[in-house]
Amino acid sequence: MKLAGKVTLVTGGGRGIGEAICVAYGAEGAAVAVADRDTDGARRVVERIRGAGGTATAVEVDVARSESVDAMVKAVLREHGRIDVLVNNAGVRTIKGFLEHTEEDWNRMLAVNLTGPFLCSKAVLPSMLETGKGKIINLASIASFTGRPARAGYVAAKSGLLGLTRAMAVDMAGRNIHVNAIAPGLIASPFNASFAEAADTGPAWGKETLLGRWGQPEDIAGAAVFLASDDSDFVNGAEIKIDGGWLAAKTRSGELDH
Repeated sequence: MKLAGKVTLVTGGGRGIGEAICVAYGAEGAAVAVADRDTDGARRVVERIRGAGGTATAVEVDVARSESVDAMVKAVLREHGRIDVLVNNAGVRTIKGFLEHTEEDWNRMLAVNLTGPFLCSKAVLPSMLETGKGKIINLASIASFTGRPARAGYVAAKSGLLGLTRAMAVDMAGRNIHVNAIAPGLIASPFNASFAEAADTGPAWGKETLLGRWGQPEDIAGAAVFLASDDSDFVNGAEIKIDGGWLAAKTRSGELDH
């Protein structure tokens, strides 16, 4: 098992990509702290991991509030004594035209998607430094690399998250702390359910990837296991795009038809 003996903390672990990562970590032998604002969702994922023979606990958190983040980390440390891996997965998205974006929308996008990873990382790092090693994985997006319509706050936050990833990796140099990012693309998670299940965007958007389909939350889990494991000990300040090739090439309608 790649993660045997490791304690992992996953924010936004109660559904979607976060759930898939938690389940994969449990299957690889890690103790998994499933953190989410939705405590019912977190407990459901915990039962799923335990039902498969793994170890997991649920913890409530609002990553945009420093006091909530500190309470989460203290709870995990009381339970497990250490935190080896942090996955900053919790995220929200507002879809509105730029002129319709309110200051509240903007602040919420940055608070959860950018300040949240900052707060969680700051809270967890003392434990990692004490044990002498740590892995931090930030969930970025294809929106970290390109503009997307009606998503100004989200694009700004996710672009900033890549910058934060690199800056943290530099500041932690020489301390055996690895900070990397995963950038998912078109994933048929609850986050994208309205698009994945719609008659117009569902099939059409899937065909825009080089693989010709939507990704699934489980498609992200393998990279998350790799970055959490000792196999990635020479990977730092990097990002892994998991988007079915969407960012690699732009094709016109019909060009991928065979």
